[in-house]
Amino acid sequence: MGMKKYYSLLLVAVICGLSACSSNDVAVNDNGFDRSTLLVNIADNLIVPSFQDLKTKVATLETASNTFTTTADATNLDALQAAWEAAMTSFVKCAPFAFGPADLPLGTFVEVLGTFPISTTKIETNVSNTSFSLSASFDRDVRGFMAVEYLIYNLNGDADVLANYGTGSDNRKNYLKLIVAEIKTNIDAITAAWEGAYRTTFTSNTETSAGSPISLLYNSFVKDYENIKNFKVELPAGLQAGQTAAEPTKVEAYYSGISLNLIKEHFATTEKIWLGTGLSGTDGVGFEEYLNAVEGGTALVTQTKAKIAEIKAAIDAIPAGRLSDNVSSTQVSTLHTLLQDNTANFKSSMSSLLGISITFSDSDGD
Repeated sequence: MGMKKYYSLLLVAVICGLSACSSNDVAVNDNGFDRSTLLVNIADNLIVPSFQDLKTKVATLETASNTFTTTADATNLDALQAAWEAAMTSFVKCAPFAFGPADLPLGTFVEVLGTFPISTTKIETNVSNTSFSLSASFDRDVRGFMAVEYLIYNLNGDADVLANYGTGSDNRKNYLKLIVAEIKTNIDAITAAWEGAYRTTFTSNTETSAGSPISLLYNSFVKDYENIKNFKVELPAGLQAGQTAAEPTKVEAYYSGISLNLIKEHFATTEKIWLGTGLSGTDGVGFEEYLNAVEGGTALVTQTKAKIAEIKAAIDAIPAGRLSDNVSSTQVSTLHTLLQDNTANFKSSMSSLLGISITFSDSDGD
């Protein structure tokens, strides 16, 4: 055997030894923890029922939208706003599951259907354009739930909303229906995928390598948590690098004023995933059980549980009413600090203990 060939084979052997050749999994002693129990529980008791609930509520939203655009009166506007609020609340409960079928051509379903703040200038331009095509637009800030909110709420009251839907408002009505229809098309497709083959795909692979179901779930879970911190709290509070003051208009759901409730519901879902609690409240296997199975995990579980309780208390301590009126309060600042403190628990510590790599990039440095 020639020396070059010998050293080539030796190099391959060394590389295989370091990477285990057959798997990209990071070696972690999890004491035989069955990861399929976590995947099955999260899929069957949280992901699928959450998307099914969202599908139902979006269907109600579309019906209410069609009714309102046919007869734009106060009664139908009230019904439309109630339907939007219910659908939006359901939407944030699905937000941590922005992977697999929820990856859309323009980004994840959260990025496409939940972007905020929206561009009112672009929306009004689109409304005025009789030849506008939503399917041909790549703008995220002119579509989705927040665009619907802008079209059916007004800071001055419902009378101003109704004034926009009088004579000559066909373009505005059509734009509203276009946006709602796009939301429904996407949510119907995502739900159908989870009810079908993707659920099997998700629950049948228990590897932890990048791209595996548990890696997708974990990374989406962490990224979604950071979205709460970075965009729902930090941005409007003016606490991001480069900001010199609070920017109240950048809260989620600025026009309807339900921002605080959405944060509360959103973080409640974060807690459910970590604990393994189903949508109906049933207790199952989550990241808590997974962590308890690995060396050093019990201490992190205790630490994280305490921090989750502090975050929930901090959310409850924020004054009731419009979050945009309170973004400069000490309560919001306290919430941001606690969310930041807990980032390491969910991110670097969990990633290290479970051997699951962070596959998305950010500027947090945690």
